[in-house]
Amino acid sequence: MWNPCPRGLAPHLAGLCVLLSPHPLPLHRQAPDTPAAQEHAHGASAHAGGSAVPRLPAASPLIDVRVHAAEREFEIVVGPVSLPAGGPHLRPPVQLADVPVAGWLHGFSWRMRDRGGNPLPDRLLHHVNVIDPDNRELFSAVPRRILAAGRETKSELLPGVLGYPLAPGTRVLLSAMFAPLPDASHDEAFLHIRLPYTPSQDPGLVGPVHVYPFYLDVMGPVGEKEFPLPPGTHGRSWEGSPAVDGRIFGVGGHLHDYADWIRLEDVTADKVIWETGPAVDGAGRTVGVPASRLWWRGGVRIRKDHVYRISVQYSNPLDHLAPDGAMGAIGGIIIAAGEDWPEFSREHPDYVEDLRNTLEKPNEAAHGHGHAPRSDG
Repeated sequence: MWNPCPRGLAPHLAGLCVLLSPHPLPLHRQAPDTPAAQEHAHGASAHAGGSAVPRLPAASPLIDVRVHAAEREFEIVVGPVSLPAGGPHLRPPVQLADVPVAGWLHGFSWRMRDRGGNPLPDRLLHHVNVIDPDNRELFSAVPRRILAAGRETKSELLPGVLGYPLAPGTRVLLSAMFAPLPDASHDEAFLHIRLPYTPSQDPGLVGPVHVYPFYLDVMGPVGEKEFPLPPGTHGRSWEGSPAVDGRIFGVGGHLHDYADWIRLEDVTADKVIWETGPAVDGAGRTVGVPASRLWWRGGVRIRKDHVYRISVQYSNPLDHLAPDGAMGAIGGIIIAAGEDWPEFSREHPDYVEDLRNTLEKPNEAAHGHGHAPRSDG
């Protein structure tokens, strides 16, 4: 699954991927690159210099988890949030939820509702990210992104034979941003996320094959994900190696306006794995990124002893910085090659900094994005 940005759609693997392309929190601005230059970093990431691991949030009345066993779904409800007409974007504190089931996750759907359960405009949600703080990403030691969604992404489902494994005691972080409407107030709005699953105690004749989400970003796994886009042709790239061997079964991307292409390469084998350009409207603005289902050919093999590169190129026709900047991210799902994922340290500097960005940046930005109601509200 994927995350939306202010303009353009995020990675879209219709009916296939429980994956994510992150919706990162702004940290700092980088200086523009030189025209036509492809800036490149090999496995580069920010480091926190031995800082302590941030504490995960405590239980909060802003989150409610419900099981609908007969429907083989569970539901995570975030709210209430107060969204006054014309107000600023609201980023409530990040919430921690315990997943109440064990088995396999097959996708998601979401709606905005009022306290009575009546539908509210979907435009009230800007985006939501769901992150597993107890497992690592494929290409880095940061907490694993399970899914992300926004107003352009109403639902996604995996085939029943594929599922993301949910172990007993799985917990997730939810990071959401809401967008009040200019002409209507909503005093008590709730985000309902429904997640279909197969219970481990009733898997059917054959349990689903384990699949895992992954993401890659041209800016690396930690830090700012958006970069400034001056006039002319510019690009970014990042390289790294996966933690395990496996096969990519689906892949999609995220781009902003004026993108030329986004690409995933096996540098070691000198081979392009996947490349696409944006889908654009009549005005040339990015409205989506075509995704690829790769299971029909058995997936694309990836190896932990190979180096892979994600790269993006933009051509800005304006005579000034593009107003929305630029991004380049890929999300997908893999089937691991029957091996355990390596243990990761919660003291790893990338893990520490990424978790800190996830937990603390919404609070630092609260003065600019509005506030959630008090817990007794």
